[in-house]
Amino acid sequence: MSVSHHALSRALHHLSEVAPVSYRRIFTGVGLYHQHQLFAVMANDRLYFRVDEDSVQPYRQRSMPMLHPRVAALSDCHFYQLPEAVLEDSAELIYWMRAAVEASQSPTLPASAAPAEQTPTLRYHTAG
Repeated sequence: MSVSHHALSRALHHLSEVAPVSYRRIFTGVGLYHQHQLFAVMANDRLYFRVDEDSVQPYRQRSMPMLHPRVAALSDCHFYQLPEAVLEDSAELIYWMRAAVEASQSPTLPASAAPAEQTPTLRYHTAG
């Protein structure tokens, strides 16, 4: 479950056009954060957004796959693959990203999904 530099750069480019994001390597993937909230992960060059019962329906309607991590600590996390067309469309992306950030603030998140304050994160900003 690795993430290539190209896939990470592409995702960060699109995400940072709609909101500030940071990232850090987690296990063999990448955790993506907005204002210290883990809202997305990347694994195998695929981008997955956090969902809750209020935000999962659009993913299911598009038959998007759920992330099935091998790490037991994350087995109860709910991340669905973001449709490729959404990543390319800033107007759509902001809606999906907002829903993912809101889902990440859910009180039902396991403690392992919260970012560690002492772990450095890398900030990504577009030139503009």
